[in-house]
Amino acid sequence: MLNALAVVLLTLLEAASGAVELDRLLKTNTVKRRTHSLFHQGCMLYDLIPNMPEARLRPLMECFGAMREQLLLFTKVLGAV
Repeated sequence: MLNALAVVLLTLLEAASGAVELDRLLKTNTVKRRTHSLFHQGCMLYDLIPNMPEARLRPLMECFGAMREQLLLFTKVLGAV
């Protein structure tokens, strides 16, 4: 269950980065399409968070929080915790 939750959170992190257009930093300049899965991009973003400038981190975390609140999994199941 923890593994499934981690996959959902990392995929959601990448979706949030796409919403604030940070996902363009993970792509090569010559490729217009996605080259990594959403999960893999989420893993790469998670690794970048400790050294990410606050100007990039704040919008990412605000969008991530808003997206997380919209998921029924978190509001119904984990909201009580």
